[in-house]
Amino acid sequence: MFAFELCIHIFAKFAFSKAKIANIMHKIYFEKRCIVICEPNDQALSDPNAVEFYIGDKLDIHTLVQMFEASGSLSRIYIPVSNTDRIYKSLCSEFKEVNAAGGLVSNRRGDYLLIRRNGLWDLPKGHQEKGEPIETTALREVQEETGVDKLKLRKLICITDHCYLRHDIWHLKHTWWYDMLYTDPVDLTPQREEDISQAAWVAKSSLPPFLKNTYPSIQEVFRCR
Repeated sequence: MFAFELCIHIFAKFAFSKAKIANIMHKIYFEKRCIVICEPNDQALSDPNAVEFYIGDKLDIHTLVQMFEASGSLSRIYIPVSNTDRIYKSLCSEFKEVNAAGGLVSNRRGDYLLIRRNGLWDLPKGHQEKGEPIETTALREVQEETGVDKLKLRKLICITDHCYLRHDIWHLKHTWWYDMLYTDPVDLTPQREEDISQAAWVAKSSLPPFLKNTYPSIQEVFRCR
């Protein structure tokens, strides 16, 4: 299975929706490597390890995947375009899209709630049910995967996109990440049927080793918080 993750940096200070945002940078993670869609004058292009890829009328994700597969040392591909939003939408049109939501939960001491899933540290999240508000999805999934239910929903942190190939169909999963405050002490109960082996509170000062053993999109959520 080929998988990569696209994480959208949101720099606006106000509430937002994807439809209202233009010309933001898009980071696409392919395993531990990265595709960056940015404007031609973006400072990121000064990266000495940058490989620039110039597209035609259509962005073909398969070409980018083949570039990574052909070179084990290639870590980043930059796609400089004048309209990053248009290229992002073009890319989205190649996939079957699904929605999900999750939470970056902290307590009053400033500790963060992490879960261990399939050998990596993760944040609780899951798919949106039909007709369900995305904020409700986030709260429900955190509760189901950790046992924590006394939560205060705060701001939207960012939206990440995780792309994967399943049954020969490319899927694009949009995940809304919310800042949440844990307000009442309860025992953590990891949802083992979702392959979650552990749920733990981690002090901010102890985060670095946990974030080295996680997914790139989770690292991005912490950077955007």
